[in-house]
Amino acid sequence: MARKSQDGANGALGQFYGYGIQEARFLHHLLRSRPGDTVALECLDDVSGGQNGSKFAEQVKSGLAHNPISDRSVDLWKTLANWLNGRRSGKIPAGTQFVLYVAQPYQGKIAQQLSDSVTRQDAHAAIAAIRKEFWGDAPNFDKRASVPETLAKHVDIVLSARENALVDIIQAFTLEQGIGAPYDEIRQEIACAPVGAENVEQILHQLTGWIRTTVFDRIEKRNPAVVSRDEFHEEYLAVVRKVDRSDTTLPSRATPPTPEAVQAEFLLEQMYLRQLHIIGAEQDVLYDAINTFLMAATDRTEWAKRGYIHRDSLVEYEAALKRAWTAKKMAVKVQMRGKPPEDFGAVLLASCLEASVPLQGKTVSTHFTPGSFHKLANALTIGWHPDFATLLERPGGIADAA
Repeated sequence: MARKSQDGANGALGQFYGYGIQEARFLHHLLRSRPGDTVALECLDDVSGGQNGSKFAEQVKSGLAHNPISDRSVDLWKTLANWLNGRRSGKIPAGTQFVLYVAQPYQGKIAQQLSDSVTRQDAHAAIAAIRKEFWGDAPNFDKRASVPETLAKHVDIVLSARENALVDIIQAFTLEQGIGAPYDEIRQEIACAPVGAENVEQILHQLTGWIRTTVFDRIEKRNPAVVSRDEFHEEYLAVVRKVDRSDTTLPSRATPPTPEAVQAEFLLEQMYLRQLHIIGAEQDVLYDAINTFLMAATDRTEWAKRGYIHRDSLVEYEAALKRAWTAKKMAVKVQMRGKPPEDFGAVLLASCLEASVPLQGKTVSTHFTPGSFHKLANALTIGWHPDFATLLERPGGIADAA
């Protein structure tokens, strides 16, 4: 009795897991959708809809208990038979793309062969090979009777179908294997968007909850469980604005450089370090300059790659830094009149490094503005010593200045 009860519980959990994967795929398709697309649950198929101008019908397999795409899997052949019947009845429109998604990274020779069949010739060849494997050589098909009944009823529908109808299905068929964790795939999809990595989990939970309540609402009102990309996108943006501080702050992706990286900067005799040498900067100032210079470089690359900022914004940002440097230089000139040029440079440097300049209207990390000033100094766009351009353009300028 206890054994039976446990088996029943495991079966119920397996069903729950299967429905959860359908929900995950539903959300995954919405995240990849474009304006005008729709995604549906349990309409044409487990998940279906219109995306990128074409319709798709997707069968979702959990693969929790067995490999659903093995060559003799009932799941595989039942899926193909259902698609054929759906096309034959008109329930599935012509031109529909067919997807078989299995959550686990399983392999299946026949499923992969069908998915790889790009041309009609490929499809005809695949059908002939599969028919021979299951039924044997025509016209006797002496292997046909040996196929188990539970499998044969689906295999027969597929292999007895009109050749062109089956070729149409195969040409429109794609096999997708997951990584064994569908929600991790969604996390990766969210992380590809311009949101802070620290907020991915909260965004996922918010969107999952919204999908569930929206689908329940549709079902309770006897409406199809269909969600448009536009209504989903509106919710997605609202969630991001609510939880993601990157709307106002650009999250740093940089870590402090290694001692080897710091030493390499000294060995390269970078121009921004030479700028500091000619104003007599102390060692801790040099080390801070290297740290901020390298970390700012990492952030610029990562923010642009992740879509946090537009590359044109960096040009505008550096122009703003140069204007700030020009204004501060004028103020320091009055303040330090009659003082040694090294002192002038030290005050100008300190004033610039304390500046707070937003990038694309957003607050940046404390190392980014100083590091960006050093980037400009490295290109001799700005400098700290009043005569930096002359001193550093002359061969041996540092030694002469010293």
